[in-house]
Amino acid sequence: MKNTSVVALTAISACILSFALPAKLAFADHHQDCSTMVGCDKKRCEISKQIVMAKAHGNTHKVSGLETALQSVEANCTNDGLKQDLTAEIADVKQQIDKYEADLKEAEEESNLDKTYKYQQKLLSENTKLKQLEQELANLQANP
Repeated sequence: MKNTSVVALTAISACILSFALPAKLAFADHHQDCSTMVGCDKKRCEISKQIVMAKAHGNTHKVSGLETALQSVEANCTNDGLKQDLTAEIADVKQQIDKYEADLKEAEEESNLDKTYKYQQKLLSENTKLKQLEQELANLQANP
Protein backbone atom coordinates (compact mmCIF):
# COMPACT_ATOMS: atom_id res chain seq x y z
CA MET A 1 0.00 0.00 0.00
CA LYS A 2 2.73 2.44 0.93
CA ASN A 3 4.60 1.88 -2.34
CA THR A 4 1.46 2.59 -4.37
CA SER A 5 0.93 5.87 -2.51
CA VAL A 6 4.54 6.92 -3.06
CA VAL A 7 4.32 6.10 -6.77
CA ALA A 8 1.03 8.00 -7.10
CA LEU A 9 2.43 10.97 -5.21
CA THR A 10 5.55 10.97 -7.39
CA ALA A 11 3.43 10.82 -10.55
CA ILE A 12 1.25 13.69 -9.35
CA SER A 13 4.34 15.74 -8.44
CA ALA A 14 5.86 15.11 -11.86
CA CYS A 15 2.62 16.14 -13.53
CA ILE A 16 2.45 19.37 -11.51
CA LEU A 17 6.07 20.16 -12.30
CA SER A 18 5.51 19.58 -16.00
CA PHE A 19 2.91 22.36 -15.95
CA ALA A 20 4.78 24.67 -13.58
CA LEU A 21 8.17 24.50 -15.30
CA PRO A 22 7.14 26.11 -18.62
CA ALA A 23 5.36 28.87 -16.70
CA LYS A 24 8.47 29.45 -14.63
CA LEU A 25 10.65 29.56 -17.75
CA ALA A 26 8.28 32.03 -19.39
CA PHE A 27 8.38 34.14 -16.23
CA ALA A 28 12.19 34.04 -16.26
CA ASP A 29 12.29 35.09 -19.92
CA HIS A 30 9.91 37.92 -19.18
CA HIS A 31 12.25 39.22 -16.49
CA GLN A 32 15.40 38.97 -18.58
CA ASP A 33 17.39 42.18 -18.26
CA CYS A 34 17.58 43.77 -21.70
CA SER A 35 19.08 46.99 -20.32
CA THR A 36 22.61 45.56 -20.42
CA MET A 37 22.27 44.77 -24.12
CA VAL A 38 22.74 47.12 -27.05
CA GLY A 39 21.67 47.34 -30.65
CA CYS A 40 19.91 44.51 -32.38
CA ASP A 41 20.40 42.18 -29.40
CA LYS A 42 18.46 44.62 -27.22
CA LYS A 43 15.67 44.90 -29.81
CA ARG A 44 15.37 41.10 -29.99
CA CYS A 45 15.30 40.83 -26.21
CA GLU A 46 12.63 43.51 -25.78
CA ILE A 47 10.40 42.03 -28.48
CA SER A 48 10.82 38.55 -26.97
CA LYS A 49 9.75 39.88 -23.57
CA GLN A 50 6.68 41.47 -25.13
CA ILE A 51 5.82 38.16 -26.84
CA VAL A 52 5.99 36.33 -23.51
CA MET A 53 3.71 38.92 -21.92
CA ALA A 54 1.23 38.84 -24.81
CA LYS A 55 1.12 35.03 -24.66
CA ALA A 56 0.61 35.15 -20.90
CA HIS A 57 -2.39 37.43 -21.44
CA GLY A 58 -3.79 35.38 -24.32
CA ASN A 59 -3.42 38.24 -26.81
CA THR A 60 -2.93 36.18 -29.98
CA HIS A 61 -3.15 39.15 -32.36
CA LYS A 62 -0.38 40.97 -30.52
CA VAL A 63 1.73 37.79 -30.41
CA SER A 64 1.36 37.44 -34.17
CA GLY A 65 2.42 41.05 -34.78
CA LEU A 66 5.34 40.81 -32.38
CA GLU A 67 6.53 37.56 -33.96
CA THR A 68 6.48 39.30 -37.35
CA ALA A 69 8.46 42.18 -35.85
CA LEU A 70 10.96 39.74 -34.36
CA GLN A 71 11.40 38.00 -37.73
CA SER A 72 12.01 41.40 -39.32
CA VAL A 73 14.63 42.26 -36.70
CA GLU A 74 16.28 38.87 -37.21
CA ALA A 75 16.40 39.37 -40.98
CA ASN A 76 17.14 43.08 -41.31
CA CYS A 77 18.57 44.60 -38.15
CA THR A 78 22.14 45.81 -38.22
CA ASN A 79 23.91 47.99 -35.69
CA ASP A 80 24.99 50.32 -38.51
CA GLY A 81 21.36 50.71 -39.54
CA LEU A 82 20.40 51.47 -35.95
CA LYS A 83 23.15 54.10 -35.76
CA GLN A 84 21.78 55.76 -38.91
CA ASP A 85 18.23 55.69 -37.52
CA LEU A 86 19.36 57.17 -34.20
CA THR A 87 21.37 59.88 -35.94
CA ALA A 88 18.33 60.84 -38.03
CA GLU A 89 16.05 60.82 -34.98
CA ILE A 90 18.53 62.99 -33.05
CA ALA A 91 18.52 65.50 -35.91
CA ASP A 92 14.70 65.57 -35.87
CA VAL A 93 14.60 66.15 -32.11
CA LYS A 94 17.17 68.95 -32.39
CA GLN A 95 15.05 70.58 -35.08
CA GLN A 96 11.99 70.31 -32.83
CA ILE A 97 13.98 71.87 -29.96
CA ASP A 98 14.93 74.81 -32.19
CA LYS A 99 11.28 75.31 -33.08
CA TYR A 100 10.16 75.21 -29.44
CA GLU A 101 12.93 77.62 -28.44
CA ALA A 102 11.70 80.10 -31.06
CA ASP A 103 8.11 79.63 -29.87
CA LEU A 104 9.21 80.12 -26.26
CA LYS A 105 11.05 83.31 -27.12
CA GLU A 106 7.96 84.64 -28.89
CA ALA A 107 5.72 83.73 -25.95
CA GLU A 108 8.11 85.46 -23.54
CA GLU A 109 8.14 88.59 -25.71
CA GLU A 110 4.32 88.59 -25.64
CA SER A 111 4.39 88.00 -21.85
CA ASN A 112 2.05 85.05 -22.41
CA LEU A 113 2.61 82.94 -19.29
CA ASP A 114 0.49 80.01 -20.46
CA LYS A 115 2.40 79.63 -23.72
CA THR A 116 5.71 80.25 -21.95
CA TYR A 117 5.01 77.40 -19.54
CA LYS A 118 3.76 75.16 -22.37
CA TYR A 119 6.93 75.61 -24.42
CA GLN A 120 9.19 75.23 -21.37
CA GLN A 121 7.54 71.86 -20.70
CA LYS A 122 7.88 70.81 -24.34
CA LEU A 123 11.55 71.81 -24.30
CA LEU A 124 12.13 69.83 -21.12
CA SER A 125 10.53 66.77 -22.70
CA GLU A 126 12.47 67.09 -25.97
CA ASN A 127 15.78 67.67 -24.17
CA THR A 128 15.19 64.54 -22.09
CA LYS A 129 14.41 62.60 -25.26
CA LEU A 130 17.56 63.99 -26.91
CA LYS A 131 19.76 62.88 -23.99
CA GLN A 132 18.27 59.38 -24.09
CA LEU A 133 18.83 59.08 -27.84
CA GLU A 134 22.40 60.39 -27.58
CA GLN A 135 23.12 57.92 -24.76
CA GLU A 136 21.69 55.08 -26.82
CA LEU A 137 23.85 56.09 -29.78
CA ALA A 138 26.95 56.35 -27.56
CA ASN A 139 26.27 52.86 -26.15
CA LEU A 140 25.85 51.48 -29.65
CA GLN A 141 29.09 53.09 -30.83
CA ALA A 142 30.99 51.83 -27.77
CA ASN A 143 29.83 48.24 -28.40
CA PRO A 144 30.14 47.59 -32.14
